[in-house]
Amino acid sequence: MKANNNITVFGAGSWGTSLSNIIAHNSKDVYIWGKEASVCDSINKIQENKIFLPGNKLSKNLYAINDIKNKKLFNSEIYIFAIPTQYLRPILNKIKKDIPKNSIVINASKGIEIKSLKFISQVFEELLPGVGKKYVTLSGPSFAKDVASGLPTAVTLSSKKNSILDKAATLFDNSNLKVYRSNDIIGVEVSGALKNVIAIGAGLIDGVGQSESTKAAFITRGLSEVRQFAKILGAKDSTFLGLSGVGDLMLTCYGIQSRNRNLGFMIGKGMNISSVLKSSNSIAEGYFTVKAFIKLAKKFKFKSPILDSVYGVLYKKLSAKKLVTNIIKKGIISDI
Repeated sequence: MKANNNITVFGAGSWGTSLSNIIAHNSKDVYIWGKEASVCDSINKIQENKIFLPGNKLSKNLYAINDIKNKKLFNSEIYIFAIPTQYLRPILNKIKKDIPKNSIVINASKGIEIKSLKFISQVFEELLPGVGKKYVTLSGPSFAKDVASGLPTAVTLSSKKNSILDKAATLFDNSNLKVYRSNDIIGVEVSGALKNVIAIGAGLIDGVGQSESTKAAFITRGLSEVRQFAKILGAKDSTFLGLSGVGDLMLTCYGIQSRNRNLGFMIGKGMNISSVLKSSNSIAEGYFTVKAFIKLAKKFKFKSPILDSVYGVLYKKLSAKKLVTNIIKKGIISDI
């Protein structure tokens, strides 16, 4: 089928819906796939995503589809994926033969796949061979509700080709959303994935009643750890000083809308982890990312005491109250 001016988005959660709405307001017809029929009905009938983005009126140019094999989804030239990382592969396996060749693919999720230990760009390259030339990843300090509400926000788009970046940027750029460009895909994806893990640790520190000073030290040393690991993968260190690095880290560690920070906070308050995970209809990606990262760190023989401490609380039943005390005793929160 010949591609036209339509845009297709897979994932009708808060972030996918918010991005779709921006594009639709920029005079594009957007078809968004949603797993839940109730979400699709809500978008189509009342122009609102009642479940994941309540209170935000959506564009009339946005059309929700529940059937993932619907042909309308595959009549586009640009495909955006806002699928939680651990669910991306099954979705791609279902539709990889339906996506037209030479399409631009934009990833809007953050994480590391647990089974393969691959970052999202690597998953796409495996399942859609050759996609690297037209692959874009979107990251940066941006809560879905803020973007949907038209509050001033800035994000980073990263791709190997500047011409693809220019085309992708026109989808999102408007008076309230500023798009910056990068060619460091792996750096953007590493920082986007691992900042969620640090944010869980920041939430744990808040939950147990530690000081803001303690949290600042934890976040700073965590960022240093991530930067060291990213160098092994060939990332540019300057990426971690930009929007997709320290910018996104700050928002996720301190923002009250942060799913990852709030997960850590509730666990720090003594809530059962499984109960916390079930209490939200959205996914805190850092919970899964840290499990994948620890395996990846072992593969590269990389020591990661800060991120490992978060893993210990989440998966080894270590005390959240002793998280910072144990780190300081080991001399980890110190200058390198």
